[in-house]
Amino acid sequence: MKRLRVGIVGLGAFGESHIGAYRALPNVEIAAVASRSGERARQIADRYGIPEWHGSHEALIADDTIDAVSITTAEHEHRDPAVLALRAGKHVLVEKPIAATLEDADAILAAAREASGILMPGHILRFEPKYAGARAAAASGTLGRIVSISARRNRPRGLIATHGRVHPALITAIHDIDIMLWTAGAHVRQVHAIDRIASRDDGAHGLWGLLEFANGVVGAIETSWLLPDAAGIGTDDAFQVTGLDGTAKISLDAPAFRIWSADGGQAPDVSYEPVLHGVVSGALRDELAHFASCALAGTPSPIISPDDARAALAVVLALIESAARGEPVLLEEDAT
Repeated sequence: MKRLRVGIVGLGAFGESHIGAYRALPNVEIAAVASRSGERARQIADRYGIPEWHGSHEALIADDTIDAVSITTAEHEHRDPAVLALRAGKHVLVEKPIAATLEDADAILAAAREASGILMPGHILRFEPKYAGARAAAASGTLGRIVSISARRNRPRGLIATHGRVHPALITAIHDIDIMLWTAGAHVRQVHAIDRIASRDDGAHGLWGLLEFANGVVGAIETSWLLPDAAGIGTDDAFQVTGLDGTAKISLDAPAFRIWSADGGQAPDVSYEPVLHGVVSGALRDELAHFASCALAGTPSPIISPDDARAALAVVLALIESAARGEPVLLEEDAT
């Protein structure tokens, strides 16, 4: 069996998550890792038995034996390694959001159009059975004409300390925006949002918005980082698609699996990257398995495209702009 030799650029928490998920795939070999900190790269390589490590993405991409690159750096640092890897003929997976600005996203997409390798955005919810199932119910016609889609994605307050550099809509709401676009099957005409950012709102942190899709579907989005850290609950998520003939609903506010101990309560992950019998499983593994299969075949993903990722980014940036301006914002397709 041919194996895909993968390099991972960016070794924060999600870089390690990619390592765990790739290690569960029999057709993938992790060939090298890279970080701005050479010491961090060396430590990670030693920890996971990875043969090569580098202190820059340039050095990793220059390795002709590497077939594909996962980019898990901070969102504003996606452009340079993605463009360089695509120009070097590598297959590239870029974690969500594809970039922090439309200018950077367009540069990545332009490089992909000229590249021999494939570009796949990392929008994990398309590989999570509950969300993919809700979209399938809508696409099949079971729900009738879709009228509204609502989504909630709330996280613990502790994330503000580590992720407060980025608007919460760009980190969390973009997951739901992508699924809403996928489910509605139409672009967003306009948005209207209100946000509360911890640095200027006495600790409140979140965004609440309304979306009008071109086909008449109405969307509602909520994302906040206000869950008490001591609650032991990492997610308070929900998603609902309402049609004329039925409704599909996901409720993740009551965890299906909980553990109580002397140290408090926990709600272990059972969807995205749970460990089963010592091996990572779940949506992240399935997403990376799909990427590996597409890369080995040299064919673009039929599930998620670079244009899809750009569309989700455009909506999120419009929501952030609307909140800043205090008024609705038209998206490019309908702006005059």
